[in-house]
Amino acid sequence: MRSGDKVSAMNIKQIAEKAGVSVATVSHVVNKTRFVSQELTERVLQVLGEMDGHGGTLLRNMKAVQAPTILVWMESVIDPFYGEVLQSIKKTAAKSGQQVVVLHTSGNAGLQEYIRLEKPIGLIVATESYREPEILKLKGFSLPTVIIGVGGIGAGGGHLIRDEYESAYKAAYHFIRSGHEGIGFVYAAAEGRADRAALSGFLGALRDHGLRADDPLILALGSEDDPANQVNKALDSQEEPLTAIICADKQATLAMWKWLKSSPYQCPDDISLLSLYAFEFSHMLSPPMTTVAHDPAELGRRSVEKLLGKIAGADGCEEDEAVASRIAVRTSTQCIGRGPLGERSASPNILQLSPLEIERIKSGSYSAAISFHYAGTAWARLHEKGIKDVFAEFGVKILAVTDAHFDPELQNKQHASILTMKPDVLISIPADEILTAPGYREVVQAGTKLVLINNVPAGFARDDFVTCVSINERENGQIAGRLLGEHLTRHGKKYVGLLVHGAPFFATRQRDTAAEQVLSEEFPELEIVASAAFLKESSVFDKCYELLKRYPQIEGLYVSWEGPTLDVLHVLRELKREDISVVTADLDLDVALHMARGGPVKGISAQRPYDQGRAVGMAAANALLGKSVPSFIGIIPYRITTDNLLTGWQDIVKQRAPAQLVHALKMG
Repeated sequence: MRSGDKVSAMNIKQIAEKAGVSVATVSHVVNKTRFVSQELTERVLQVLGEMDGHGGTLLRNMKAVQAPTILVWMESVIDPFYGEVLQSIKKTAAKSGQQVVVLHTSGNAGLQEYIRLEKPIGLIVATESYREPEILKLKGFSLPTVIIGVGGIGAGGGHLIRDEYESAYKAAYHFIRSGHEGIGFVYAAAEGRADRAALSGFLGALRDHGLRADDPLILALGSEDDPANQVNKALDSQEEPLTAIICADKQATLAMWKWLKSSPYQCPDDISLLSLYAFEFSHMLSPPMTTVAHDPAELGRRSVEKLLGKIAGADGCEEDEAVASRIAVRTSTQCIGRGPLGERSASPNILQLSPLEIERIKSGSYSAAISFHYAGTAWARLHEKGIKDVFAEFGVKILAVTDAHFDPELQNKQHASILTMKPDVLISIPADEILTAPGYREVVQAGTKLVLINNVPAGFARDDFVTCVSINERENGQIAGRLLGEHLTRHGKKYVGLLVHGAPFFATRQRDTAAEQVLSEEFPELEIVASAAFLKESSVFDKCYELLKRYPQIEGLYVSWEGPTLDVLHVLRELKREDISVVTADLDLDVALHMARGGPVKGISAQRPYDQGRAVGMAAANALLGKSVPSFIGIIPYRITTDNLLTGWQDIVKQRAPAQLVHALKMG
């Protein structure tokens, strides 16, 4: 009788009972589906040997018909992150004809024994940093090995290095560029090399970008105290208001999440939360968690590819490869709007007046003037309507509305003319921050209160103006950048061009910078091949034409606002390049029609000009009463796609969408 027949003849349960092991253990020994310790293996082999005297021969004969084995030494497959790494390893190995066996052992003695007995073709190690001493002993193994580790572990041996310094630096930089200054770092005290590297990256980002690195909130969670108590004590000791926390690991992430749920703080309104630990259900939390972490599927795939390269003796296989982290921005983090003086934005809700205060304004016989940099847009018209509606409600007389046509000298002359009318308040957006500054200085010196839109004249201090009202331009640019990045990646496109405003406008500078930041930071698979700046809308056609002729590979364009976008669409038609996807800021009927008809425009980050106009009017009313107003009022932008175009139009314009837009959307 053959060995296999004898195994079958003797009930597997009886074999297990005789060997003093479980049925599963017998199955694993016979079928090589999982590592079994030497002691238990010998018990099973002894029983098999009593059956035919050749238990070891039986197992080796079975091994001969099996696929080559890759051994994976993993700390825990229960951990969701490492579970995803393992699944990727198995999937990649199967494509190349290898099977994967996972080893669970507390030391490398069992590892050595398995290698001696079963002779796998290679070893992949995916384990936590506190196993470093054991991992380093693997350097003496002759078996081809790939370690998935942090910097310094197995360095120089052809391994995959998770750069935790880079991850934490990227996380801190993301917060800094999103307007945060009070940023904390929380980690589990028991963790080792990975968290030390992450802490260094966090501090490096603070230093490199001019924030205090000598006394930030750095909290090591220990077992001796409840994490909530530790966090509350730390927050009480902070001079700088904390607006963001980076969680370095799984324990810190879960502790901070639990603390936020039981604290009076709201995420992300009060505190933004970001994790360097990516877990499978990050996107299912409420709110979904922003992460800067390594892709477990990529780690698994690349580890198998690296190992097979070592086995085949491929060039460069003995060189370490750094695996970059990726940021996944979700709603556990928010962008903080900041004004031209660096101050945090305030909500327009604080501008509300009581019935008694409104009556005081009505009885005051106040007057105002409005000075636009350019009035020929729907944006300007809606601002004007919002301002006029508030002033009509409060009885404020409007003496003049002027349009400088982007001409700073003309705007200075208009201001001189306005001053002869002696208005109580001037509402204005500068045509140029520098060239119009002398004219605005004369307005202030004349005793007229100055309420600004979007920009502050160069050299102006906090006491020189009432407030500046604007959309949150950082968030405006971020929304536009994400709209373009998401569309391009969804359609397998790669190359991006930028058409940005070249004038020294605080608002457009923030917007354009934020859009570029998102495209480069959140979409590393995209490539920004060129950027062109324009000073006036009249130059946009030529700038865009030249850009596309020089860089014909461009597949997506970001355009600073809707006016220049119309010129861009003209260029695309002329060059027969309407395959290029376009995203812009500000909602306009012509741009909306292009999007509704399925044209190049794929998304819009829209301002709320009517609401902004009302906020401007309310700020002026507060100033007329002598009330203190924050120096910067920020309005949240509106994300527009074809899915919400009609409702977005009504929310922004305060009118039902025109029939031609409704029809275009149905036909598109």
